[in-house]
Amino acid sequence: MAAEISVSVQVQGFDPGAEYTGLRSGNTADGATAMFVGNVRDFSPAAAGQHKEVGVLELEHYPGMAESALTQIAERAAARWPLGRIRIIHRYGRLAAGDEIVFVGTTSAHRQASLDACSFIMDFLKSRAPFWKRELDSDGGSGDWVEARSSDEDALKKW
Repeated sequence: MAAEISVSVQVQGFDPGAEYTGLRSGNTADGATAMFVGNVRDFSPAAAGQHKEVGVLELEHYPGMAESALTQIAERAAARWPLGRIRIIHRYGRLAAGDEIVFVGTTSAHRQASLDACSFIMDFLKSRAPFWKRELDSDGGSGDWVEARSSDEDALKKW
């Protein structure tokens, strides 16, 4: 049976509890649910171990392209693990520190497949999803575009 995949790229916030409920609703075949919720930090690691204050994270994307990329990542996970459901949400626009930015949820008959698939999806989402991020200062004014991190690329090597 193919996994049920649901992907949303949206401005509006989401409720992680409601997303969990959606993954479980009517789903008695899967005994495991793994979830990851990413939130906007109020700082950005800078050179020499310093931290830069971040007031707003601004995300841009290409409509259609982002949804397609997330769906392809989910399909790769579903081909690799026996999953029942996959739910991915990624927000865009201006987000404040503490706001939820991403949700990944997976279900499977067994724990390890669900955990591994959730981690796999997040690792690929961080490196391959077409989103561009800019960290703005506390007044929401000037800011810097976030460069890709080598640690995100390194995370893909385990898969």
